Amino acid sequence: MERNKILGQRGEALARQYLENNGYELIATNYKSGYPEIDIIAKDKFNLVFIEVKTRIKTSESFYENPLLKWQTKTIKRAVLDYAYKKSLDLEALRLDLIVILVDQKTKQAELKHYRDVF
Repeated sequence: MERNKILGQRGEALARQYLENNGYELIATNYKSGYPEIDIIAKDKFNLVFIEVKTRIKTSESFYENPLLKWQTKTIKRAVLDYAYKKSLDLEALRLDLIVILVDQKTKQAELKHYRDVF
């Protein structure tokens, strides 16, 4: 379990670096509000973006487009709505993204895929 936690933390660090390098302003990380946490909240030119980061060891099965289970998507949406309500945000200006990071154990290289407005 500890190994997965370290892998996830490294993946989130890579995601934050990627977002900053691509002009996003980081607002919060690991935001908790009674629901499962929101990994990253950032702002691009037009939207407030809620980003779920999934980091996996690269296997032949790790290329699924969306590694989130239905219940995970539902709880993430609930957390975003809770955040938006508490901050009095316009729902039309919000976006939910997914960043998938696949790590090759042999080469120690990471492949990052950013899916915008996925759920």
